[in-house]
Amino acid sequence: MKQYLGIDMGASSFKYGIGNSRDGLLHFGTVRIHEKSLEAVRQNILALLEDVKDFHFEGVGLGTPGTIDRKTGKIFGVNPNLKFFTDMSPAELFPKDFPLPVLYDNDANLMALAESSYEPCRLCFGVTVGSGIGGGIIVDGKIFHGAGGFAAEIGHTIAVLDGIACNCGMQGCLETYASVDGIRRRLQKAQSPFADMDLPTIIAQSKSDAFVKKTVAEGETHLIQALANICNILNPDLIVLGGGAMDLGLYDIDKIREEVFLRISLAHRKELKIELARFGNRAGVMGGIILCERS
Repeated sequence: MKQYLGIDMGASSFKYGIGNSRDGLLHFGTVRIHEKSLEAVRQNILALLEDVKDFHFEGVGLGTPGTIDRKTGKIFGVNPNLKFFTDMSPAELFPKDFPLPVLYDNDANLMALAESSYEPCRLCFGVTVGSGIGGGIIVDGKIFHGAGGFAAEIGHTIAVLDGIACNCGMQGCLETYASVDGIRRRLQKAQSPFADMDLPTIIAQSKSDAFVKKTVAEGETHLIQALANICNILNPDLIVLGGGAMDLGLYDIDKIREEVFLRISLAHRKELKIELARFGNRAGVMGGIILCERS
């Protein structure tokens, strides 16, 4: 079976791997984003291509933050967590002489694609919780993009009316309360000594420090309410939560499942499963590979 290179481009790192849907990932790596600039991101692409140069693969599947205009193929509008990366095709990150096809889609779409490929379902809603919050919808095995390509932006649904300003330009978005960067900004505003700590430290402090505990709990509550709203609108039979923050246990999947079920009708509970991503933080990489396989 042919092999492909999958890349999951996050706001803080690139995850990448070589493999296919039958054999899984045969190689996996991570490149940190040390500087948020277009040139730095291009250097990251070169670095990961150097790492996989001895592997044979047939193409690249890239998951990227931001909304992709289906007509132009370009990142459209504000890209909240990588503001410099807009009004261009993600394929332009690769060298002009790169010889293989580069396919791309929103990173959360590819996470949902991977998870739905291994869990029988009619409608899957995938949520990535990391620096930001992304969403993806899979219907009958296919990515649902909406009219223009911008569907499933759950991170920019409104959690608090006239709430905290979001990087997208709106106020009160779910991302400003429930994402890792959103939690950090709230801790910084309160001058918490833990604001600049790494995520495992913040999670540990949420067990003992009253303000950190309150901030994380509020983020979890807003996420739960957003998922309940999604259930009432889309009636999914599978919700999958992934991303680095879920991998590390920022939010409790059992509590999320219990609380969502309390907020929706019996009809919406009937077929619904709420699970952690089986591929964990590698789901977007697998999604890029599956995107290539299905092209």
